[in-house]
Amino acid sequence: MQEIILLIPDNIKKKVIEEARKKYYNVQIKFMSLEDFIKKILFDYDDKTIYCLMKKYHFKYDVAKRYLNNLFYINDNLNNHKMKKLKEIKQYLDDNNLLVYDYFFQNYVLDKMIYIYGYNYIDKFYLNILKKFDYKIVNIKKNKYEVKNIFGANSISEEVIFVCNRISLLLKNNINIRKIKLIYSGEYDIVLARFFKLYNIPIDINKISIYSTYDCKMILNNLDNITEKVEDIKNRDIYNCIIDILNKYAFIDNKLEVRELLINDFKNTYLNINTCNVIGLNDYIEEDDYVFLLGFNQENYPKRLKDDDFFSDKEKVIIGMNTSKEINALEEESTILNILGIKNLTITYKLFDSSNIYTRCSLFKEINDLKIENNDYSNSNILNRLLLVGMLDDLVKYNVKNKDLDLLYSNYQDISFLEYDNTYQKIDSNKLYKHLNNKLSLSYTAMDSYNKCKFRYYLQYILSLNVTKNSFAIVMGNLCHYLLANMDNEDFEIELYYNKFLVSENELSDKELFFLENIKDDMAFVIEVIKKQQSYTTFDQKIYEKRVYVNKMRNIKVVFTGIIDKILYKEEDDITYLVIIDYKTGSANINLKNIDTGIDLQLPIYLYLSSKLELKNIKIVGFYLQKLLSSSLSNDKDYFTTWESNLKLDGYSIDNEHILSKFDTTYNDSKLIKSMKTKKDGFYSYSKVVSEAEIKDLITRVDGVIDRTIDGVLCSDFTIDPKVINNKNISCEYCPYSDICYMKSKDIVYIDNKE
Repeated sequence: MQEIILLIPDNIKKKVIEEARKKYYNVQIKFMSLEDFIKKILFDYDDKTIYCLMKKYHFKYDVAKRYLNNLFYINDNLNNHKMKKLKEIKQYLDDNNLLVYDYFFQNYVLDKMIYIYGYNYIDKFYLNILKKFDYKIVNIKKNKYEVKNIFGANSISEEVIFVCNRISLLLKNNINIRKIKLIYSGEYDIVLARFFKLYNIPIDINKISIYSTYDCKMILNNLDNITEKVEDIKNRDIYNCIIDILNKYAFIDNKLEVRELLINDFKNTYLNINTCNVIGLNDYIEEDDYVFLLGFNQENYPKRLKDDDFFSDKEKVIIGMNTSKEINALEEESTILNILGIKNLTITYKLFDSSNIYTRCSLFKEINDLKIENNDYSNSNILNRLLLVGMLDDLVKYNVKNKDLDLLYSNYQDISFLEYDNTYQKIDSNKLYKHLNNKLSLSYTAMDSYNKCKFRYYLQYILSLNVTKNSFAIVMGNLCHYLLANMDNEDFEIELYYNKFLVSENELSDKELFFLENIKDDMAFVIEVIKKQQSYTTFDQKIYEKRVYVNKMRNIKVVFTGIIDKILYKEEDDITYLVIIDYKTGSANINLKNIDTGIDLQLPIYLYLSSKLELKNIKIVGFYLQKLLSSSLSNDKDYFTTWESNLKLDGYSIDNEHILSKFDTTYNDSKLIKSMKTKKDGFYSYSKVVSEAEIKDLITRVDGVIDRTIDGVLCSDFTIDPKVINNKNISCEYCPYSDICYMKSKDIVYIDNKE
């Protein structure tokens, strides 16, 4: 029997195999992709390779893959740092037998005929490898259909509504939903999801990966007890997917070591559902498919590459690869051919969306553009109501009357317009418990949010409407905490631990790295000062980054939790003398004025958590904040002296001089605690001191605030109640949810601020 090798892209492989079995049943065909063929000729890698590379060089998964995928292009004609790194990595992999060489395959294909089918073009690098084999490139025979019309919309919403109406018509005419396919770019995801839901049209915009399932979360959270958790999976489809993935890592007993690899596999494993298909322009399209190509804009078609690959265009010329300019020309040609090969095609474009202005694609300039007119209101009652409200807005605000206003208003006269009740409607507590999976974890940040405004807490922590935060600010704070938590290690060198920290972060921009380098230099000074401060105390034991859990059991499981940055203590005469320090990289508030309101309780919270530590007979000596970074840009000669002074601990100390002296040997005119000084008859008035009874009272009052907050949450009390203290609204100033709550003056709670 004749034997050939057929190289085809993965996206059309399934269909080509089906056709080949029908037409060429008497020919033995080995199917594979061109990329897999090249790997068999050169070398390949597996999950063990990725794992070992990540472990050896402390790479993130994506970085390891990027290096592996560029190992094929090692070339002696190019000598720069990238090529040296690639050679170093390949040498390490070869020395440890981590690359897969298939010598049998190389001999096997020498006398075989190789056909290459379905590729728009083939890179020069691949063609150079193929030269020593007997191969033939076979172009796909496609019919060329006329592109009669291209539909233009002003906005992305108009464009998507037009497509929804067209699809609704197809479904009414009994076209199978699996035969309806969409091609679009990333800016359509949210808009398509919203409008397709209004039209009740299922679409696989975001394919459902098994990573989002409860079963996968349980597996990832119990990798040290994985066998039992796998057997608990009820859904057989998910079970089979997970088993297949776990079997890939049978070479590792401790699955915690391959957690990142498992997450990647889970995220890329999908469940099949009956929906409109989202495809690419290069995918296999049958003649009876109905295809909608959205976003036919210059910004999307044809696909344009920039000269920003791992190798630059100049380097690609030396290596023998296609440059970005060459690929762009090939992409334009293949885009035209692919579009002409679709029989039932609807092409649309938009001129703007919520954030960008777009230009109509320059391809097919000779084709007439038809302006989209969305006047079919027979497919979605919900959308019709939304459109009617928009038309009424235009009429009332701008005196502009839409031609379809009368038509819609005559059918939806019950619509509520200019009516809005911002009052929180209480939800059933049992539904809340179910939503919380019968457990509540409350942190200081969440409690502070609740007491500043209960509705804000509801949006953020119950409905999870989390607004994107300044992630780089979090990275900066994490770096400071990481360095300080490890500063007492025997091997501590700031450069070493700085590099260890960077390994754990995603790729950072040059600007971000610049700022982190500056912060690293700042932290070198901070650590030097803190070590100097340690000479002023007799407290010889330390705990860093201590997470404390306090059980607050109600009719569901409730835990209050927090992390104390630093605990200093000394054990003497069966007593544990203890100090709490919280690091701050930004502004901080140390006053105790609002303690009963539950607002700005950062210091009292740490005081409360320290009382729950598993240490014997605790006696609290002080609780402080330590502001790390200087906000001054002064170049004065006293700059560092001022900064060192600002690094003093800021907070409250016990008013017992005998006990305080155990912590701060300089307390009479302190070099360690801000505003701490004594005179003949005791402390100066500006010294922040509290009695042992006052400390116990603070702990009791904080406990009461926590209990009150928990009870409020569990009673579903999420009313809109922003707080104003000293004529300042502390709740709404930076609240990201103002567009949701529509706070009114009657909602404000005024607090009388007393010492």
